[in-house]
Amino acid sequence: GAREVMGMYTELVMACKLKKNAPEDVVEMLKYMVGDSEYPAAIPTHDLFKTDRWKFMLRCDSYYFDGDTNSTFRYDDIRKSYVLTIRCNLKNYCDEIEEFLNWIIPYSNTNGFVGYSRYEESETPTLIYFNEGKVELT
Repeated sequence: GAREVMGMYTELVMACKLKKNAPEDVVEMLKYMVGDSEYPAAIPTHDLFKTDRWKFMLRCDSYYFDGDTNSTFRYDDIRKSYVLTIRCNLKNYCDEIEEFLNWIIPYSNTNGFVGYSRYEESETPTLIYFNEGKVELT
């Protein structure tokens, strides 16, 4: 897998809207992860936050993928909920991407297709679906 190879990047492109009752600590953590706020007072106990790159994973970039890294998290007045949009690429050595998906899915109000990830040496993306509280990768 990617873990044994030095310098290999995985791109993550996805978007979801959060449930209206998403906890404030989740909102604060996402604001921090996209670079819009200071380090949060409390760090969740989820395995994502034991990985090496969680702090900056949504802002990571390399020259291996075309397009600018651009992750945003904002409140949408029309939808009356927060919207998370991610485009980043990182060395996914500690399964940061999978852990992130597992952490965010309980708070997502989006079901079905949410995006894709693509390993640097692969032409074929892995599609990401949120279905009934489970992450499905195909």
